[in-house]
Amino acid sequence: MKKSLSLALLVLLSSQANAHDRWILPSHFNVSSDKGAVWVTADTSASNQVFEYDKPFSADPVIIQTPSGKTDKPASIYQGKRKSVFDYQLTDDGTYKFEYPVKAGSFTRYKVKGEEGVKRKRADKATTKADAPAGAHDFYTKQFVSRVETYVTLNSATRETLAPSGQYLELTPVTHPADIVQNEQAVLKFTYNGQPVENLAVEIVADGTLYRNQLNKISLKSDAQGLIHFTPTQAGRYLLHAEHTIEFTDNKDVDELGSSIFLTFAVGLE
Repeated sequence: MKKSLSLALLVLLSSQANAHDRWILPSHFNVSSDKGAVWVTADTSASNQVFEYDKPFSADPVIIQTPSGKTDKPASIYQGKRKSVFDYQLTDDGTYKFEYPVKAGSFTRYKVKGEEGVKRKRADKATTKADAPAGAHDFYTKQFVSRVETYVTLNSATRETLAPSGQYLELTPVTHPADIVQNEQAVLKFTYNGQPVENLAVEIVADGTLYRNQLNKISLKSDAQGLIHFTPTQAGRYLLHAEHTIEFTDNKDVDELGSSIFLTFAVGLE
């Protein structure tokens, strides 16, 4: 038996962004060129960090899926403490997907008889139990999986890189990201392990929160088909975040799984 919970956290595309926020923000989402290859620069969070405590994971290089079905990597990367920047050359017409590697990480908490407080270890339950002192009990393991992604299109939009993998929480654009336009309805689909997620809470926040008093966030919930429908009223860059949490009662290794998505996209002028 398992209990499904849908959660969303507030996200900001500004210098006030906190440690939970993750993004890949390209200099251009849609590029037109009749002169061949085009260079794109992207600003990213420093790593695909899935924990809010202790030290973050080491930064993983961004993976790039090309329109032709190949997997590529950035041409150059500058890695900072809070964010990183990379360059990539678009050579083929079509839609590219920029994403962090999707990796599961585990965190286990437990108590020790005769000691106050809760102990924590960034490891799965078996490893934590093996390393824990005598008298340890009440082990609880949460696994985290995070998708951080965006799409960049050169000239004509294609859909090959939009296909889901069928694992964890995923966002599949019904409306192509290159075709999201101000004052026109856009549709996105959410699935978990390939199945539609109903009542998933999704929040979308426009860029520039540092320069306005109101967040002007768009709060949505998916329908029975896992779809959300929204009509952005202003052009610009946006960050979407949704998180799906599952609690297990019959899994000896994992008690809770948190699967999240961060997607940046642009809304074009009508």
